Amino acid sequence: MASKSFQHLWIGQALANMGDILYIVALISLIHTITGSPVFLTAVPLVITFSRFISSVMAPLLLNRSQMKSLIAYSQLAKTVLLIIFLVLVLYSLGNVWIYLAAASVISFLDGWALPARNAYIPFIVKREELMGANGFLSTVDQTIQFSTWALGGVLLALLNESLLFILVILLFLASTLYMLKLPVIPVTTIQQKKYWWEQFGEGWSEVRSSKRLRNIFFIYGLESTAGAVWIAAVLYLYVDIVLQRSEAWWGFINSSFFVGLVIASFLVFKLHGFFSKSRHDWLPLCMIVTSIVTVIFAWNKAALLALLLSLIFGAFDQIKTIILQTYLQESTPHEEIGKVYAAQGALTTLLFGLSSLGVGLLLEITSVQIIFTISAILLLLTLIPVISLRKE
Repeated sequence: MASKSFQHLWIGQALANMGDILYIVALISLIHTITGSPVFLTAVPLVITFSRFISSVMAPLLLNRSQMKSLIAYSQLAKTVLLIIFLVLVLYSLGNVWIYLAAASVISFLDGWALPARNAYIPFIVKREELMGANGFLSTVDQTIQFSTWALGGVLLALLNESLLFILVILLFLASTLYMLKLPVIPVTTIQQKKYWWEQFGEGWSEVRSSKRLRNIFFIYGLESTAGAVWIAAVLYLYVDIVLQRSEAWWGFINSSFFVGLVIASFLVFKLHGFFSKSRHDWLPLCMIVTSIVTVIFAWNKAALLALLLSLIFGAFDQIKTIILQTYLQESTPHEEIGKVYAAQGALTTLLFGLSSLGVGLLLEITSVQIIFTISAILLLLTLIPVISLRKE
């Protein structure tokens, strides 16, 4: 994991992730300043999610025709150029809210190519026995940046204006691009010439259908994405207000506690990857059971301090599960097809999470927050079915 290629990958991705978060912070502030409408603010995550879904669907076509390095590096370069144009529009007041949302859509569209390519890149530059540790390390970096940059973004926004924050994002994107361009070239997937372009969209799904192991992994991902919709900001806000009857500050405390759990778990898997790798067949069902139990206790608990602890535990076990599943997927997929399988996984989880978030919003109109969290706990428990099948294999 100390190879130059791996260093370039994680540093470049870390800079890109930091830039992405600061960009969203600046974009939300800009749209709020222009419109003052909460409807437009809620449109930002909707646009981002939908664009990434469409991009994930199209990714196999690009993976057949491009090197993974090109997808990672040049998509980041394209994001940088788009953001420079975006900044010019802001500085000279040439755009409006629709143009800014369209730009956000295109930038998110480019992310949908880069993420499956990055995850698919790891098995090529990391030894098989180090996959668990590499995934743990990357998760540690990702979650640490998520946790720290969201907090930093608010501080920077208070000190700077949106334009200066966009300039900082451009610098981060440029640095990220330079690191991505240093990655070694991975040979392109061989195309079966008899396939039409529209048939290539489903190549990742064809690989999933042909492998019982991958079908079980995708079944788990599907249930997890559906169950995870209860942890969106709006539901947690209502939980704090209605169930805990605390101030908005506790909403931030619970989110922070969750991220601390993610970081701790990622670090432990990175440091003890040999232990987790050998016992992952036991850890995966344990994580499903613990997250299910914690969710249902969280739902009916009314003690604020206990809610913090439960959030931390959920985050930790959920992250261990995520790293183990990612390692399973990388080991179960032929290297030449792994990018397409990751694209299929991204499309599945993005679509289900988006639809489930909408469903949760509708359910909140007719039932309580506690019932919604309880339904989530049941879905998490159902993942034991494919997990047990995975263990038998």
